[in-house]
Amino acid sequence: MNVREYNQDQNLMFPPHILDFLPDDHQAVIINDVVESLDLNCFYKKLSSEGRRAYHPKMMIKILVYAYANQIFSSRKIQAALSESIAFIYLAAWQRPDFRTISDFRKNNLAEFLDIFGQTVDICRRLGMVSLGHLAIDGSKFKANTSDKRTYDQEKLEKAIERLVEQAEQIDAKEDQLYGPDSADDQIPDKVRQQKDRLKKLQQIKKQLQDSGKEKINATDPDAVFMKTRDGIKTCYNGQLAVDEKHQIIVAAQVTDQASDTEQLLPMVEHAEKAIGSVDKLSADSGYSSGENLQQVADKGIDAYIPDANYQGSQRGKQDTPGDEYFSRSCFKRDEQRDCFICPAGKDLYFSHFVKTKGKKRSRMYRCRDFKTCSLKSRCTKARNGRNIILNAYDDQFRAMRNKLDSAYGKRLYAKRKCIVEPVFGHIKEIMGFSRFLLRGLDKVNGEFFIVCIAHNLRKIVNAFKPKGPLINLC
Repeated sequence: MNVREYNQDQNLMFPPHILDFLPDDHQAVIINDVVESLDLNCFYKKLSSEGRRAYHPKMMIKILVYAYANQIFSSRKIQAALSESIAFIYLAAWQRPDFRTISDFRKNNLAEFLDIFGQTVDICRRLGMVSLGHLAIDGSKFKANTSDKRTYDQEKLEKAIERLVEQAEQIDAKEDQLYGPDSADDQIPDKVRQQKDRLKKLQQIKKQLQDSGKEKINATDPDAVFMKTRDGIKTCYNGQLAVDEKHQIIVAAQVTDQASDTEQLLPMVEHAEKAIGSVDKLSADSGYSSGENLQQVADKGIDAYIPDANYQGSQRGKQDTPGDEYFSRSCFKRDEQRDCFICPAGKDLYFSHFVKTKGKKRSRMYRCRDFKTCSLKSRCTKARNGRNIILNAYDDQFRAMRNKLDSAYGKRLYAKRKCIVEPVFGHIKEIMGFSRFLLRGLDKVNGEFFIVCIAHNLRKIVNAFKPKGPLINLC
């Protein structure tokens, strides 16, 4: 037959090197080189000088980061890949740590991965992949490693406890009949003992709910909370990213258990400044808008572009007040000299009183005093006390921001935001396949998120070294 020789038992005089099977620009090769350049003293300090020798942290970091970069998150699947994948075999140098060792290394070194993340950002900066120009911030919900059904509120907890207490009383009576009133715990059947354990667990959860001040708590992961997602209300964490415009490098990251993004803007800016220095331009969506935020970024000298919810709604063709039949806020003109608003019917809305919001400056409320005989009342309000307008304490900041966003330059710059940070979340969830945390608890989830961000940045470095050209833009 006219075929190539095929012999699985053929021996080689000179065994090939595993690297011979991987091209120079292979993802595993570049990740290997990057990790070799990192300062891993924070890992080495934790190694014990006694007992069985540990696997080298370099090797463990390489296989973990490469796994996360290629949709492999389970420690058992990583263990399998160490026997099946040439890339994994190369990174591990033929060593095969078991899944428990891999899992423990990840779990016990989460804080150290924050340091590694900072070093990868610095490498990207030195490679010219971070421009220090336009930074975009956004958040996305990631599913927690828990069942939504195991989330309890006060009422659900009390009903579950009441039900188990009744069952426990019935079981106690049966126990006395079957085993006698003086039977020891080790003589009680497992089924009975498990039911009592569940009751004890629910009582602990009830105390955690009361101490946390939350309305609901999850039995599996108390730090995770219900958040609104595209798939409905799910038990999630809120992952925050600050991404540089030039090559979509993640320069700052954080996970929070707060569904709202508003309180995350300043912490993310501070994390970014710590990583790359001063921030020149910043964009974020309306979820980050508040008077306090606009004032504080302005105080930092940052040229920010952050629309408020009403402005963003109007840009999408929506009214900034509910109901198309009523006049929107923009229909009322401000007369600063007389300290009033003028409605479409020409009537004045005068200052009524201050409105105090917890933790924020007081806002001013203006009311119409001559609304009962107004011919346009039906188009203005159905409120019994007439139409009111609230003048935010930071109204000047909101107006200045709207003027910036209305400018030609502002429109161009803000339009870039969706091509900077949003595709990165898409890349993490769709290309890398990470949409759910494996670990539980806010601290552990934060550490795992940094591994994901390291993997993303290293994938960008790999693309930068591809001979075919510049980095592929994800937008």
